[in-house]
This record gives sequence, C-alpha cells and structure tokens, in this order.
Amino acid sequence: MADFSFVIEINEQNLTEILQQSLEKPLVVNFYAPSHKESVDFLTLLERVAEQYQGQFILAKVNCETEQMIAAQFRIQALPTTYLFKEAQALDAFPGALDHSSLLQRLSVILPKEEELKFHQALDFLQVENYDAALPLLKEAWELSDKKNSDIALLYAETYIAMKKTEPAQAILNQIPLQDRDSRWQGLQAQIELFIQAADTPEIQQLTADYAKNPAPEIAIKLAVQLHQAGRNEEALSLLFDILKVDLNAQNGEVKQQFLSILSAMGNADPLTNKFRRLLYSLLY
Repeated sequence: MADFSFVIEINEQNLTEILQQSLEKPLVVNFYAPSHKESVDFLTLLERVAEQYQGQFILAKVNCETEQMIAAQFRIQALPTTYLFKEAQALDAFPGALDHSSLLQRLSVILPKEEELKFHQALDFLQVENYDAALPLLKEAWELSDKKNSDIALLYAETYIAMKKTEPAQAILNQIPLQDRDSRWQGLQAQIELFIQAADTPEIQQLTADYAKNPAPEIAIKLAVQLHQAGRNEEALSLLFDILKVDLNAQNGEVKQQFLSILSAMGNADPLTNKFRRLLYSLLY
C-alpha cells in the first residue's frame, strides 16, 4: 500500500486507493479550483490544519479544473466543497469556506479523541514491553474518558498485571461496570488470584502469625518488607500506617523510613503511591 503524506492530490488513477485509506485513517477530500480565490484560501487553511495535526487525518485535494470527471462523480455544485470520510464512509459534507474554529468543530466528527490518541501511543510502548512509559498514557486516557471506556481500563489493568502489580490492577478492575465484565475481565481476575496465591510465601505466613501474637513494630517492618517484595504493597503500607497513626516515630523512625522506602520503590505512576503519601501528609501537617 502506498505511503501517503498528510496532503495529497487526487486524480482518476488514485481515487479508489485514496478513498480506501479512510479505512485506516480519517480522510478530508477538498474540491477547489486554482482560479477560484475563496476555494484556494480555504484549501490553504486546510493544509495548515493538516500540518498541525501531523497525520491524524489525510487531506486529499481535487482540482476541479483538471479533474472534472471526479467533480461530476461527487456532483460538486459549489466551490469549495469538502467531504469528511472515516472507515470508507462519508460522514459529512459541506459547501463553502469555514473559519478556523468552525473547521475544527466540523473535523471533530472524524478526528480521534484525545483518549484514543493516548491509548494508541500506549500500545506502541507495550509492543516493546515499555510498561513504565505506557502506564501514564493509559491512566490519562482512562481519565479523559471519564473512566467509561472499559477497553482502556482493561489494558490499563493488564499492564499492571504484566508488571506483577496486582493491587492497582484489582483497583481498576473493580471500577469496570458489571455489563463490561466479559471473558477478558474474568481472565485478568483469574491471573490476579494466581499471583496472590503465589505471593503468600511461607515467610509471610510465619511473620503474619508472629505479628498476630506480638504486634511489635520490628515484626511489622519485616512483614512489610516481605509483602512489598511479593507485590502486596497496599497491605504493607496499611500495616505500617496503622503504626504511624499511633506513633509517627515508632521504632526510632524506622517504621516511617520503611513506609517512605516502599513508596519510593513503587514510583509515582502507581495510584497507591499518591493515596498513601496523602495519608502520611495528614499525620505530618
């Protein structure tokens, strides 16, 4: 398939191929004539917008003075006339020139939403297993969709699971509406259950039993370290925070230091980081 730039000329030879491009990318087809000033000026605006959007849509221009057959095929009666295609369907068409603001509003019918752009950027990072770069993009995409796009949410949770971070993944899955909890959701839930079972090590079981008998800060620190290493960060931080609520300098400050160390290791992309950082600040100020 030909590799088109953002702005291309349509003729009878490439018309069908260019229209098929709209299966993959939105297409704007503009009919103009070099001798018609208004249409030339509007085409110049369209070219500026196409450059601004850097390939989010293809601008195909038809010179009606040289391509009269195509103009007749589209029954062009006024210049300029503009057609908007997406997935090989003409979604809109309008005669006359528009100002910049009105043009952008009209193009919104075919242009991808911001969350879709971020979602596809994240997919590019995931193809090379760059999870750290993909996570913030998926987070932004999900929030831009008002947490209503379950496809984004599922990929967001899936990325955390690939990083063996089950707690944030579970938090995301819990927010997906019941009607969208399909076989993919069930599969991710099953993966989390397997990770949790594997993370319940003999060391954690023993320290948990020891702490139940003797809830001392030094045992809590050892247990929190083991929980963190098993990816059970929310349990680790909750355990330490319960102690800090009673004594901010417990175990000569070691509890707070371990709490901060776990937060640092988790990184800012993890939603639990901000949650527990705010909780700590509530004790400090």
